[in-house]
This record gives sequence, C-alpha cells and structure tokens, in this order.
Amino acid sequence: MENTKQTPQEKSTLSNILEQIKIVLVIYGIVIIIHMVSIGSKLPDLAKSTVVSFVMVVIAITLKNVVKKPNLPGFAWATLVSFVLTLPISPIADFIVNAMSAYSFGLVGLPLLAFAGIAVGDQLEVFKKLSWKIVIVSFVVMASTYFGSAAISNIILSLKGMI
Repeated sequence: MENTKQTPQEKSTLSNILEQIKIVLVIYGIVIIIHMVSIGSKLPDLAKSTVVSFVMVVIAITLKNVVKKPNLPGFAWATLVSFVLTLPISPIADFIVNAMSAYSFGLVGLPLLAFAGIAVGDQLEVFKKLSWKIVIVSFVVMASTYFGSAAISNIILSLKGMI
C-alpha cells in the first residue's frame, strides 16, 4: 500500500489555498449582494456567472500556491487563467463568455478595490519608504498603459476598416 500522508509543506499549501478560497467566498457574497441591490439582478441569473468565475479563481489560487517559478501574484494568475480559457481556440470560451453575462464588471470591481485598499492600508510604512518618486512612476505607468492601449486599439480598428 502507498503511503498517503501529506508532508508539512503539502498541508501548509493546502491550508493556504483553503484560507484564500474562504476569503474569495466572502468577496463573491458581497459581489452578489451588490448586483442584487444596485441593478436588481436575480440570484438564479447570478449563480451561473458566480460558479464559472469562482472555478477560474480557484484554478488561479491553486496555481499561485503550487507553481513557484515564475512567482506571480494571484491577480496575474487569475488574468492568465481567464485569458487562456476565453481564447477563441478554447473549446469552452463561448460558454464562459455567455455565463459571465450576468455580471457587471464595474460592480465586481467595487469589493476588490475595497479589499485592495485595506491591504495597502496595512503597508503604509512600506509606502513611506518608497518616497515621492513612486507617484511619478505611477503616473508614467498609468499614462503609458492608457496611450499604449489607445494606440493598439487604433491600429486594430484601422486594419479592420472601422475608423
């Protein structure tokens, strides 16, 4: 018979994953409440979107905790998972896109930004050490992202003859 005991590291990884999933469940509860209150979404309509999104987040959390190289943050793994699963060559892309139609992503972002603010609030001492230069770097990054996205959109729309 094989020994199925988990090593302390495997137990730690599993407990990290479960702890993160608990937090995600709370966030999804908030997302559902926000949708029901603000735009009158019905719970059955939100259920499919929530389950599909939750599965993708669980995959991302698992990858973040299991894959050590590259050491990417959770949101990067979530972005990669959702990107790959919704590529046109993905057999489940249409299902995911249709399933997510009940979500207003502006409303999904509300609790995420709130939790991000709380997390950053804990790190004020780190921000103080970064000095005022971080403000300049932030503006350059945001402006570059905006103008880069606009340039790419302009090129694509021009190639398709839409502008």
